[in-house]
Amino acid sequence: MKSVQYRRKTKNILVIYTGGTFGMSESLEIPDLSGPELKARLEQGVPEMKRIAKCDVRIAFNTDSCQMGLPHWLTIANMIRESSKIYDGAVVLHGTDTLAYTASALSYILGQSSIPVVLTGAQKPLSALRNDARGNLLTALEVAAHAPRELKNRVMVAFHDELFLGTRVRKLSALRFAAFESPRFPILAKVGGLIQYRNSIFHLPKLSTLGHRFDIGKSGSKSKVSGKSALILKLEVTPEFPGQVFDPKFLESLDGILLTLFTSGTAPTENPSFLQFLRSAKKASVPVFAITEREDAPMNLQAYAAGKTLVREGVLWCHDLTPEAAFAKAQMLHLRKRIHEGMGKNPYLTWLRSNWSKNLSDESSN
Repeated sequence: MKSVQYRRKTKNILVIYTGGTFGMSESLEIPDLSGPELKARLEQGVPEMKRIAKCDVRIAFNTDSCQMGLPHWLTIANMIRESSKIYDGAVVLHGTDTLAYTASALSYILGQSSIPVVLTGAQKPLSALRNDARGNLLTALEVAAHAPRELKNRVMVAFHDELFLGTRVRKLSALRFAAFESPRFPILAKVGGLIQYRNSIFHLPKLSTLGHRFDIGKSGSKSKVSGKSALILKLEVTPEFPGQVFDPKFLESLDGILLTLFTSGTAPTENPSFLQFLRSAKKASVPVFAITEREDAPMNLQAYAAGKTLVREGVLWCHDLTPEAAFAKAQMLHLRKRIHEGMGKNPYLTWLRSNWSKNLSDESSN
């Protein structure tokens, strides 16, 4: 365990608001807030924030997180990069439904961030009588302002008295205040009277110093996003998988397929239509990424005959990546190689087979 003592120097923290439940009215409508309006609301609802740091508030968007994707991730990342020489840390207020996707994406884009970045949100808005928004914000601000050295360059998620690594978090519940979990990696800290950092912070992988610097323009400009989102379809295998419904022309239109396997890392590989589905995707140079969603991920896909078939058919194993991290990683690699470097579909698939298992961030233990 490790706790952090505050220094007297006042820290400057940037609070980036993206919308979501945190700032909603009690009728769960998202108001069109300006930066000064939101700052006034926060200071009224959470006056203790002034004791933690000097906070500036900027609005990225006022939107429900279910509407967010790659353009939003790039905009948030650019706001953080542009402000990193001014601020000691950043807090991103985000809707909970896609918070895990954004946390993973920011980890990939920022790499070894020059400041700590902490995402948080709420199950009940700050305007509600009983809410979790206040406590989540205080924890996020404390971590952003006073993170230990081991976490100074990381993207993290603070929620309900726990701190998670950004690439390892998943939403668990739509109702409970304890809305997130980290099923395949230890939490970073527990929050009580103090923030108690766990020993897991001493065993984090080394991050890239540069991250993935896409040409995303200035955050205030009309050309703030130069990337094109990959078309990635998420599917779940079932007994007697109906592979015949996937027309080859439809598969050709995709940039990737994220396939959720059975818990042991298997799929109905003796089903002719399933095999034809995989082979049609391979013929169209569409990568198929295989994941499992339970707490324990198989070490590899070759423990069972069905898994060996998947490997033989060119399926790319995601190891212990969460589905959210796998999706974000596929988006980032597509943006870097296919869009910015202009790599063709077939060379890209060949490149992926050699590089997919390499960690871009801190997303996997394997």
